[in-house]
Formats: sequence, structure tokens, C-alpha cells
Amino acid sequence: MGEKRTNTRLGAFKDALDERTGYRALLRAAGDEAVHGGASFAYVFGSALVFTFIIQVLTGISLATVYAPTVTDAWGSVYTIQHEMTLGWLVRGLHHFGSSAMIVLCVLHMTQVFLYGAYRKPREINWITGMVMLLLVLAFGLTGYLLPWDQKGYWATQVATRIMGGTPGGESLQLLLQGGAEYGNLTLTRFYAIHVFILPISLTLLMVGHIALFRRHGVTASPKKSDEVVQTKVDTFWPLQVLYDLVAAAVVFGALVALVLTVGVSLEAPADPASGYEARPEWYFLFLFQLLKYFEGPMTLVGTVVIPGLAVGFLVALPFLDRMSGAPRRRPPMRLMLPFFGVFLGAGVLTAVALNYDATSEAYHEGRAAAVEEAERANRLAAMGGLDGAGRIVLYEGYRLFESKGCMSCHAKGSEKPAPLLKGYGGADRIRRFLKDPDHEDFFGLTPLKEAMEPVEVDDDTMDGLVAYMLHLGGKTDGLAGDPEKVAVGKAAFEDEDCTSCHNDPSWPPGHEDYDASVEGPDLAGYQGFEWTRELIRDIHAPHLF
Repeated sequence: MGEKRTNTRLGAFKDALDERTGYRALLRAAGDEAVHGGASFAYVFGSALVFTFIIQVLTGISLATVYAPTVTDAWGSVYTIQHEMTLGWLVRGLHHFGSSAMIVLCVLHMTQVFLYGAYRKPREINWITGMVMLLLVLAFGLTGYLLPWDQKGYWATQVATRIMGGTPGGESLQLLLQGGAEYGNLTLTRFYAIHVFILPISLTLLMVGHIALFRRHGVTASPKKSDEVVQTKVDTFWPLQVLYDLVAAAVVFGALVALVLTVGVSLEAPADPASGYEARPEWYFLFLFQLLKYFEGPMTLVGTVVIPGLAVGFLVALPFLDRMSGAPRRRPPMRLMLPFFGVFLGAGVLTAVALNYDATSEAYHEGRAAAVEEAERANRLAAMGGLDGAGRIVLYEGYRLFESKGCMSCHAKGSEKPAPLLKGYGGADRIRRFLKDPDHEDFFGLTPLKEAMEPVEVDDDTMDGLVAYMLHLGGKTDGLAGDPEKVAVGKAAFEDEDCTSCHNDPSWPPGHEDYDASVEGPDLAGYQGFEWTRELIRDIHAPHLF
């Protein structure tokens, strides 16, 4: 009885909704579309493209809720998405591989339409809008690649915009896109605006028009099917073709998820304009990158404009070059098939040559190894020290400053001016090793401070106490430093081992009545903590230090 009442209420709701919206007529119009020659998997590519675009829109909106389009915040926001947002790695991965999937599906869809002769009169406009949409999808890839503001995206986009700048009038367009002569905040915000506003709106409008034109002219049956079969075997879009489209959508989604899980999406180190990065564009622009290697100097125009322009121009003009307008289901003539497949074969060969060159280039492999190492370091330091209010990786910024100031010229094994190694600085293991053997070559052994301090020879429990005490002085509150008993043992040992003969009592600030400014050892209050280290960097010869 309850079920009947529910169905009645549901039916009443549907009737009311239909009265107000007319949705049943819309569903009938969509589902009753005739598919001459019968439903087929050959027709799924357009629907798969729409499905992939929906994925891109949904994942893009999700990413936009966290992403910040500034050069200081972009990398940090993508890091947050990748490592801290719930399933952020999956959302970003689907969006990343979805862009490549759209390009692949566009080419497959275009090839199917070409082979079926579905570009001929009266479908010329549909073909042309499809070509424009392919170019927009490529523009999506170009503008989206820069947004993480990492090394890979930064330099790959530079390659693409330099190619653009080499075309007639392209320099002005390049400056407009970049917001000036150099990449910066204006570049990122303009690419972001194009990527999330201009391109989606343009592609959506074209897609609506494209689908409307397709519905107007109907499905073009396979050239392999006879006229009799085409006329007698007529399916409706619902349910069989819908099923085929759903299967295709499931395959696409499964492939995207598989790529995310097996390949993943990298986040390289933050963009560094001063680095010597081995730049490469994304795979779908590699053919242009390789093509330019064969045209230099005055001939550059051939690689940037002439050849790509002829290829695109041929594809756009294809409906007007094929005069078999009265036979829409006949295969294209050989004079058109050869150049059509030649365009994609040429792009594929150039891409393969570029990939093969990189695979055999020692310099490229060295550059990639360095980039991967830097990316791992940036992500590791971001996980350890987090990001500051400006979106910078606190520890990574310190590391880059450490390198730029030439600190490694002394704090490395084999340096001409040896200084203590800093691996594990401020940590328990390093302090323990130092106390046991301060004259080891990792510490003072190769410096003028050699023999300035005697090794501390105590039992293991007392040594743990000393280490705990030193960590406690540096502001640590976890591990050994979080054990009050060990800290107390260390404090007592500090006094018993006569450490105060070389060091002031850490509880005495300068100016204390018992403070002795003439002692040889540095003050240990705050030892290897933030402020103590800051003072050491600012003035290593400060009287209370060294």
C-alpha cells in the first residue's frame, strides 16, 4: 500500500514538473533521434568528448576553489591540492590527463567523421566548428600547463610562447599574453583568465552549436553499409546508442583513473627563471618543437607559420575540396586521404623523433635527473616546513639562499675552506656525534677550532641526557627533549662534567652578575634553535658565540 502511494506521488510530481518545464518532450526529442544504419560504437567519440569536457569542468571548478593565480601562491596552492586536500591528487590527475584525452578524442572523432564523409555538404559548418574546437582544446592545454608555476610548466610554456613570438605579428600577441617582456604575475593571471573564462565559454558555445547542427543533419551511416540497410535498419538514440556512449564514457573514465594511479602527476620545483632547465613543451606540441629544429634563421617562418598554416588550412578547407556532395556516404577520394593522414602521420613522426632524441640524449637525461632531484627536495621541504603567508616554501627558500650565497663552498667535504657539515643540524644524532668526537672531520676536525673542545666521555644514559638537555635549550619539546627526566639528567651532567669551565650557564643572560664574557665556548642558551642560528649567521664572531 505504501509503495502504491509513493508511485502515485512520484507520478504526480513528474506530471507537475512536465507541466512546468516540458522535460518529457525534451527527453523524447533526444532519445528518439534516428540512427540510420543502426547504433554503433563508431559514433561514441563525440559523446566521449562531451563527457570528458564535463570532467574537465567539474575538476576545474574543484581545483579553482583552492588555486591562487599569483607567482607567490600558485605553487603552494597546487601543493596543497596535491598533498593536503582530500582526494586532491585524484582531482588534479583527472584534470591533467583529461586535457590529453580531449586531444586524442578530438583526433579520433575527426578521423571517423572524415572516413564517413560526414564533412560534406550540407555539413561544412559542422566540420569547421569542430576544427575551431580542436584549436581551442590545444589552447586549453597551453594555458593550463603554466598554472602550477613549477619548472616544467614554466619552461614548457616559454617554449610555446617563443614559437608564437616567431610568427608575423606573433611578438605583439606574445607580449599581450605575457603582460610584458618577462613572465610574471600578469602572465599567470592572464593565462588563468583565458583558461577558466574565455576558453570554457567559447568552447561551450561552439559545442552547443556543433551538437545542434549535428541534430539537424543527423547521423551519417558507415560507407560500408548499403543504401537498403541504411533505410531499413533505423535505431533510435535511446537505448542502444546511449548504452554504447555510456560504455565509451566508462572506458575513458577508467583510463583516466588508471593513468592517475599508475603514472601520476608530478609537481616540480617552483619556477626559477634563472635556472638552466631542459625545457620541453607538452607531448601534443612536441611536433612543433621538433619541426623548428629544421628551420633556423630566416627559415624559421617556414616552421612556425607556413607548414602548420598549410596543414590547418587544408583541414578547414576539406569540405570545399571534396566535390562529392551528392554522395555523403562514399569514402573520401585518395587525393584527400593522403594529405589528411599525412598531416597526422607527419605530426606523429616528428613527435617520435623528438622523444627518441630525448631518450638518447645524455645532456637531457642529466637535466631531467637534476630536475627530478630538485622537485623531490622542494616537495620534501614543503612537507617538513610548510608554506609561509606569501605561499613560499620556507625551508626551500632557505635552501636556495644557502646555495646562492655559496655556503656549500665551505660546508662540504673536500672544500678549500672546510667548515662543519650541516647535515642533521639541530638534531639529536648530530649533537650526540659532535659531543663524542668534536674533532671529527664532519665538525671541527679540519677547521681552526680543532682541539678547542675535548670529547665528552660519559655512559649512554648520561649522553642521552646531555643530548636531551641541548635539544631542550634549542627549544625542542619532542623526542628526547620531551622527557623531563632525561633533560634533568643532562642538566646535572652539564655541571658535573665541568662544561661551565668553557661555557656560561645557559640560564645566565649577558649582564648576569656571574656571566663571564671571557669564556672560550659559545653561549648555549637556545643552542641551534632559530634565534641562536640567526645570530650565528649574522655574525659568527659575536663575542657570545665564536
